[in-house]
Amino acid sequence: MTVNSPSIDEPTIDLSWPRPEAALIVLGGEHDLATAPAVQARIDDAFSTCSHLVIDISATQFIDSSTIAAFVRAKDRAAASGRRFNVVLGTAAIVERALEVSGVVPLLDVVPTVDQALNG
Repeated sequence: MTVNSPSIDEPTIDLSWPRPEAALIVLGGEHDLATAPAVQARIDDAFSTCSHLVIDISATQFIDSSTIAAFVRAKDRAAASGRRFNVVLGTAAIVERALEVSGVVPLLDVVPTVDQALNG
């Protein structure tokens, strides 16, 4: 019997609350137009209870413009409601490059680690 393990590229979206006021969304694998609605739904879930949203993409292998747009909307929403927002980078070069080319890195309050985001 062969046990199939998930592919490293398979998209994952995990939401947790490492602190009562802080929500952490961890994305893994590849995220594109097909997963953008689920990413947005998790962001919406997080905003329902947090004053600080951290999105960790350090385990992400690929993102496209629809995922980047969800991050920008989250940042704008956080700013409009007086909440903190961070993106943890430290990821695949292609992901970092996509964010750089799109020009959003300065907008997203990028930090190198989740600890730095939570303690910053």
